[in-house]
Parts: sequence; C-alpha cells; structure tokens
Amino acid sequence: MKLSSVRYYIREGFSGLLRNSLMTVASIATVAACIFIVTVSFCLIGNLHSMLKQLESDIGIVVFLKDDVDSEKITEVSDKINKIEHVTLVTYISPQEGLDELKKEWDSDEILSGFDGENNPLSHSFEISIDSIENQSAVIDELKKIDGIQNIRNAQNATDMLLKLNKVLSIVGVLGILILGVISVVIITNTIKISVYNRRTEINIMKYVGATDWFIRWPFIVEGVIIGLIGAAIPLIISWPAYDKCVALANEHFSIVTNIASFLGGYEIFSKLIPLCMFSGILLGVLGSVTSIRKHLQV
Repeated sequence: MKLSSVRYYIREGFSGLLRNSLMTVASIATVAACIFIVTVSFCLIGNLHSMLKQLESDIGIVVFLKDDVDSEKITEVSDKINKIEHVTLVTYISPQEGLDELKKEWDSDEILSGFDGENNPLSHSFEISIDSIENQSAVIDELKKIDGIQNIRNAQNATDMLLKLNKVLSIVGVLGILILGVISVVIITNTIKISVYNRRTEINIMKYVGATDWFIRWPFIVEGVIIGLIGAAIPLIISWPAYDKCVALANEHFSIVTNIASFLGGYEIFSKLIPLCMFSGILLGVLGSVTSIRKHLQV
C-alpha cells in the first residue's frame, strides 16, 4: 500500500467523521459505554478470581481429631485423608505444635504457659490443602465420613458466596457486553451509512472508472477504527485512576476483606485490559464500517 494512499484514507476518514459530527459523538459514546462495561466486569471478575486463588492457598481445611485417638488411629486417618480426590497436601499438627503456634500468633507466652503438657486442651489436627477452592465442598463431604474426626474448620460460607458472586457477575458482564456490542455496531453502521449516502455519487463514479472495492472501502474503515479507538480510550483513561481510588478506599474501610485477600493493583488489571479494550473498540468499528459499505459497492 502506497504512503500517498494511506494519507488519502486517513484524510477522508477524518473528513467523514467531521461531516457527521452528531452521529460520530453518538457512536463514540456508545462504544465508550460498551468498553466501560467491559472494564468494570474485568475488574470485578479479575479480583474475584484472584481472591479465590488466594483463598486456595491461604484458607485451607483443618480437621480436629477426637481426644482419645492413638498414634495408630492418627496414621489411619492421615492415610484416608490423603486418598481423597482433590487433596494435595496433608500436614499433621500435634497438640504441642498447635499450642506453640497459638503462642506465636497471640504473642502471649505467659497467658498460655499454664496449658503446657497434660493441661494442653488442643486436639491432634491436620491441615489440608486442596487443588481448587471449588472442590472444597466435595472434600468436606468425604472428610465427614472418616471415623476419628471430631470437627472440621473451613471457610465454606465465604467460598460459596464468592463462587456464586463470580458466576453471577460473569453472566451479567457477558450479557451486558454482548448487548452493548450489538448496539455499538448498529450505531457505528448508521454513522458511516450517512457518510456513504452523502458520497454515493462519488462512490459510483469511482467504481465506473475502475477503483477497487478496497480503495473505496478503506476511508470508511478508518472512520470506524477512529470511532472505536476514541470510544475505547475514554473509559480507560477515566477507569484506571478511579480503580486505584476505589482500591485505596476498600483497603482503608474494609480491612476485614483485605486481611483475607488483597485486591489486584491497577497495573495488574490494566496491563491486560488496555490491549483487550483497544482491540474490542477497533473490532466494533471495523464491523460497523464493513457492514455499512457493502451494499453500495455492488454497482
């Protein structure tokens, strides 16, 4: 493609947008709304996935054995737990090790010093790691069948809530993106159709003198790409600082949540989101352009 042709395509693309400024603004606003929904959905779903991954490593399952178990029974229970599907690691914690851990966490050796030896109220226990937090419920069901286990400690309620929220947001986000994507393509198509209609005589003459379809098509594709790029850039420019501000406020006012799992940083989110949104904006623009010009090339 010649450099002079590229200049011509870009010049004509900008001219078409300026001639139909009202529809251009409407198209950009619609694309921006679509990309904004993509941005919000990506931030929410990305953070939920990250929190679930953190829960997998930070919040495992702890089982406490009955007080009267002997070493043989402890070994038997350990073997049965290791055979459960989705269990990746089983760590035995003796009552003394559990007490030492409490002393370290609470930083209170003096208060807990009277519980050493025979006075130790803690039970033998196992810390269990699993391959995915989504399999936690199935593992717990199997643990309940093992004789010798007295109590199971887990974060099942928090896990279920996060999994359901993740599923709902994923469905709503995808539906919202699809609906706004279709609306964006329709409005961009109508915007460029106006440019095509205003230049229909010129297009017909170009066709009759031998201009190729792509030579005629490129200025309108440039229009669509410009609309898509501007429409994608606006919500991204606004969203990144807004996201950082929201994360800072959440860390400040919702320490209970952040103590369990941390939010993703702005760079972690937007380094992936910017290419995705810019590509989506260009795709929407190109689809609208190609759809609008097709009929007028059939001369």
